[in-house]
Amino acid sequence: MNGVWKLTSNSSYFWGISTMHHEREHFTLLNDYTWSFSFNFDGKAAESRLHLKPVPGRHWRWIRSTDRDSESLTYDPATEETWIGYEGSSSIRRYSPRLGRQVGWVAPPLMRRWPENAGPEAMVRLADGRFIVFSEEADGPQSSHAAVMFPGDPVLNPRSGTEFFYRPPPGYDATDAAQLPDGRVLVLNRHFSLLDGLSAALTLVDPRDIAPERIVDGRIVAILAAPLTVDNMEALSVERSKAGKVVIWIMSDDNFNPLQQTLLMKFTLDPAQIR
Repeated sequence: MNGVWKLTSNSSYFWGISTMHHEREHFTLLNDYTWSFSFNFDGKAAESRLHLKPVPGRHWRWIRSTDRDSESLTYDPATEETWIGYEGSSSIRRYSPRLGRQVGWVAPPLMRRWPENAGPEAMVRLADGRFIVFSEEADGPQSSHAAVMFPGDPVLNPRSGTEFFYRPPPGYDATDAAQLPDGRVLVLNRHFSLLDGLSAALTLVDPRDIAPERIVDGRIVAILAAPLTVDNMEALSVERSKAGKVVIWIMSDDNFNPLQQTLLMKFTLDPAQIR
């Protein structure tokens, strides 16, 4: 681990972080109420200027609705467009660069059966243009959760897609996902129980293993638990450093609870270490 930081802000909107994207020391975060936050952080500065704004579209305020709970985010570096998954409505919206405006919306048929509070919790756009979307808790066979792989942008072709099932480690649920440089997908999973508290697990999924109705197991590569300082770990971003290392960023969601924290963790690994 390179470091762990506790993030705070004078803004009353800065809480409930559910997903993020990091690129060249620039962070873009989303919270559960569809507010976006952006700032630069190099792992050293004690303070950074925070830019915040509501995501364009319907301008929700404080009344929670199924069209408002933003839980997942993915990004196309070529076009700089962003896709956001909304948990309550199991829908996906596409946005122009820098979240300037909404340019598309869809509720894919393969996701309509997902429970209201267990929709697209994790979503990743692969380098080849395919999308993988993981439900948080939608029941599947043998302790698995429903997921969908789309052959391209789901906003353009929502009726396409392959339904499969992702099986997280026992007691865990997927909360975010990102693609590694070698093409595999790293999945962040969280666990909470009154008996053993909070922990997180990082698992690997190979897109080549995905097939219709197949159960794909998440293979554990790391467990984050006490004595490490952990919280409700929900957001994940992966990038390659200039030295060729894999940089993994993980952030927690404080659930709007003053007893919890917004933590940011950084790990740097040699690609050969991720087996």
